[in-house]
Amino acid sequence: MKRGVDKSLLWLILSLVCLHGVGCGPMPGEKKMIDVKAQYLGLADQRVAVLTSADPHLLHDYPKAPLLINQAITSRIAKNVPGVTTTIPDEIDAFQKQNPYWMNMRYSELAEKLGVDRVVLIDMIEYQTHEPGNAYIWQGLITANIGVIDADARDPDNFVFQNTVEARFPQKSDVGLIDSDNDSIQLGLIFLFSQRGGGLFYDHQVEADK
Repeated sequence: MKRGVDKSLLWLILSLVCLHGVGCGPMPGEKKMIDVKAQYLGLADQRVAVLTSADPHLLHDYPKAPLLINQAITSRIAKNVPGVTTTIPDEIDAFQKQNPYWMNMRYSELAEKLGVDRVVLIDMIEYQTHEPGNAYIWQGLITANIGVIDADARDPDNFVFQNTVEARFPQKSDVGLIDSDNDSIQLGLIFLFSQRGGGLFYDHQVEADK
């Protein structure tokens, strides 16, 4: 008589137990995911423009950062928010260059000029690709305030939603990288920031911390 349980049979039993929802963790090699609820759902079925602002010092060091962030966040919103219509990031970039004092506009005027119902305004506080004071250690950081302007609100000149979002790359690590480059760090950093910033506006899943 064969002792023990055949491994293939055991795997089948475990799979069936998981399908019936009996307290199973992830299978070997499978990433554990957690649900994250949207914090603001008011972009659905609306015309939306994303604008990114930054101080002159940040723009001097990273001139392409606002457009890259705009493209990433706009893409997340367009793919995941039902019924939304987003303004093309290159058009927003052109508008900002043609109107260098756009930040001085009233929010209601800004939404009207852009021809949208909602404006997602990203105000960058920090943006870096190196560990502070160390040009040889790559460690990305973005911190930004994200607010929503609602052209239909009772007071369209104030935010209807605000939150602060931070992203670091490498993720889940206090140690930077030595063998990397500026483009690679910015690519990973903006991906994580767009995941968290865009994720404010739709339900989604993220990998659980180990």
